[in-house]
Parts: sequence; C-alpha cells; structure tokens
Amino acid sequence: MSAEQRLQRRQEHAKPTLDALHHWMIGQRQLVPEGSAIAKALDYSLKQWATLIRYLYDGKVPIDNNRVENQVRPWALGRSNWLVAVTNVRWQS
Repeated sequence: MSAEQRLQRRQEHAKPTLDALHHWMIGQRQLVPEGSAIAKALDYSLKQWATLIRYLYDGKVPIDNNRVENQVRPWALGRSNWLVAVTNVRWQS
C-alpha cells in the first residue's frame, strides 16, 4: 500500500477504535483509586497518548517498532550473555 492509502485506512478503521479507547481510559481513570497500579498504568498511557497515535496522521510511520526491536535484540541478548561470561571468568579466577 502507498502511504496515502495506509493513512486513509488508519483514519477509517483505527482512529475510531483509538478514540473510543481514549475515552474509555479517561473514564476508567476517574474510577480507580489514586496511587493504585491501574491508576499508574492509565496515567502513563494517557501521558504517552500523542506518541501512541502518531501513526494515525502519517502513512509513512510504521504501526509498530518491530523492525528496530529485531535489530537491537542481538545486542541486548549479547549484553546479558557477556555479563554471565565475565562473571564466570571472575568467579573461576
């Protein structure tokens, strides 16, 4: 799909769903006790809302960051494995 087609589909299909979710989250936030885990999760999500819906207004923006995640995963896994390897070398010394 072209970026324009993707943008149109996002506006038609995803925007109404996300608008309803946003409205629901605001309503739920008023019902939960301050400081609770759910309140913190809702607050975080509502603070990040503009970032979450950015893809709705630009057809070139991917809906997820899987591509980037897949590129950094080897470094994250390697870092964990390297830490274990260094710890084992120190322990044996």
